[in-house]
Amino acid sequence: MANVTQNDQRSNAQFGNLIVDFNEGEIQLFDNVNDLSKLPPLKPASNMIVMCNSDSLTVIINEEDFTINSGDLFLYASNQPVDQTDATPEAACNVICLSDHVIQRLLHDKIDVWHRAIFSGRPCITHLPEQIREDLRLYHALIASKIRSQNSHHEIVPTLIRAFLLELCQILEDLQDIHDEVKLSQGKVLFNRFLRLISGNEVKRRPISHYASQLAITPKYLTMLCLKYSDKTASDWIIQYTTEDIRFYLKNSNLSIKEISAKLGFANMSHFGSYVRKHLGVSPSEFRHHR
Repeated sequence: MANVTQNDQRSNAQFGNLIVDFNEGEIQLFDNVNDLSKLPPLKPASNMIVMCNSDSLTVIINEEDFTINSGDLFLYASNQPVDQTDATPEAACNVICLSDHVIQRLLHDKIDVWHRAIFSGRPCITHLPEQIREDLRLYHALIASKIRSQNSHHEIVPTLIRAFLLELCQILEDLQDIHDEVKLSQGKVLFNRFLRLISGNEVKRRPISHYASQLAITPKYLTMLCLKYSDKTASDWIIQYTTEDIRFYLKNSNLSIKEISAKLGFANMSHFGSYVRKHLGVSPSEFRHHR
């Protein structure tokens, strides 16, 4: 598994009860939702996971109010920051913000479950049973403790975050089973099918027209749906899935670089090398051996 935090890269800062692991803006944990608007923007796009433990709070996003009550789980994905947060004095919450890159790298085989929930067209709010809330609070506390520690092995934090995300995916799968019984808009159905098509194919780097034809729509309409539900183009999604597959196989398999290139559908090693350098900044060999 690729590194998410490394001691020589980490720069921790504490503001009262706020804990921030900058790590180029990919991971942030804190427990005061009113500090949301004070944080530097996450890079790249952030995924915000808020667990409200007592009382209630209101989050304002794009001038729309979302009320989160005690026991609620709130999931939100966007490049845009939270405009404002209003919480009662007794409100308590745990917040984890993770970049797209971190979530896709750690979930990998479950990423489709996450994407269908987080890109539903609006933030996801659901009430959780007490035992599940307690489990998620414990994850938050343990992850925060390990981020603070200067002696933690570099694989501990990503492993804990992956376990936390898998717990969330189980919750989301149960929710999606319920929501499947409710009629979704045709556009949302097509967008969900597009994400499933990409994640279900070993070779993901295909023209937009390839996926559009399987959905019986035009490439232009597919991109329009992607922008509507995720603020990303169809091409962005194809690149994201392809790049994360490259990361996964370079870091987690014994396949040779040539075998990975062929497995992911690249015509030759030269083309594969150029693609990796463009999207990961280094050659395949350098990425595989960099810690």
